[in-house]
Amino acid sequence: MSAGVLCEKQLLDLINPKPGKKRIVEPTGEEDLKVDGSSFDLPIGPEYWEMKGSCRAGKGLNVGDIIRRYACHQNSRRIDGELRLGRNKVYLFKVGCKLDLRETGIQGKATGRSSIGRLDVLVRLLTDGATRFDHVESEYNGQLYLEVTPITFDLIVRPGTRLSQLRLFRGEEHLITLTKEALLVEQYDAAFPVLDAKGDLMTKECKNRSQEFWFPFCLDLDADPAAGCAGFMAKRYKDISDPINPDAKDPYDPRNFWEPVSLDAELEDAIRLEPDRLYILRSKERLRIPSHLCLECQAYTETMGEWRIEYAGFAHPWFGCTRPDNRGTPIIFEVRGHNIPTILTDGIPLGNVCFRRMSQPADAPQKPGKYEEQELKLSSCFKPWPAQGV
Repeated sequence: MSAGVLCEKQLLDLINPKPGKKRIVEPTGEEDLKVDGSSFDLPIGPEYWEMKGSCRAGKGLNVGDIIRRYACHQNSRRIDGELRLGRNKVYLFKVGCKLDLRETGIQGKATGRSSIGRLDVLVRLLTDGATRFDHVESEYNGQLYLEVTPITFDLIVRPGTRLSQLRLFRGEEHLITLTKEALLVEQYDAAFPVLDAKGDLMTKECKNRSQEFWFPFCLDLDADPAAGCAGFMAKRYKDISDPINPDAKDPYDPRNFWEPVSLDAELEDAIRLEPDRLYILRSKERLRIPSHLCLECQAYTETMGEWRIEYAGFAHPWFGCTRPDNRGTPIIFEVRGHNIPTILTDGIPLGNVCFRRMSQPADAPQKPGKYEEQELKLSSCFKPWPAQGV
């Protein structure tokens, strides 16, 4: 197995190995693990604890130590049908799978699923002895846990609800991160994966940074043609009567939870962030990721002032490649204002994207993903924003 992020076929071989092979990923719940492109989803199990606060284990400690010290109740509780998670409360769940990475050279990295990040839910992976969230060290053997904190909306979950996703990879992260030159090689006969708002390649704008190559993605405040606005702002909690079930069969009316955001009449090409509000915005740059690459996104800088990116996630091979218009697909930013009103101007960098090498090229998906043709899009549990005048 070559160094790089494992593709869907490789992950399935670890979940359901051939006879005589060791099982690396062991499902422990009733539902099968869902694999998608370059990761698999982490469903929660029925056991959970309400916590006194967010806390990771740390060297020499396991998650059981955290539970004994910081859980509101020592014994685990079980979800009876559905469970309502209150905003700004911290919950700890057992995940419906275990890992055995011994003698494999494999590590893991997790992030909240895109649809969950767009609901303003913080989801962090914990493992025994870990000194940081969302990382599974090589040689790890044991249970996985998820720390879950809704921020804006109350959330409805059940056993099997998929809140996070996990990538497995071989080799050190900085060694499987591609430089600009590596991205442009013709080994896979693929064009550069970043395009501008018009759909033109952006290779002239690329700059390497240290050993890794990160590409800044910038804020697009042009009105979305379908929604007629530049972004969405979550309503205040007092104005929201219902919790959100991310697995709801009937999508919610977004107007009950969100307000449209447009350019401020007093400002030039800018919007004003209100304190402690979540905003859904989109990038000018667009992605068309070939089969041998995947992507990771993080906040542009940790010193952005009185606002921050709430969520940073993954994009899989083939993302943006199956659109009929061939323009590529923008990424969505979840941005939160903090203590004071803050102005964001059109074109300001919000996120950095980093391209990782796949261990082997991923097969083309059998059907387009639900965010493949996104422009300005809320979580998939909402109906599309009504067109102007509707």
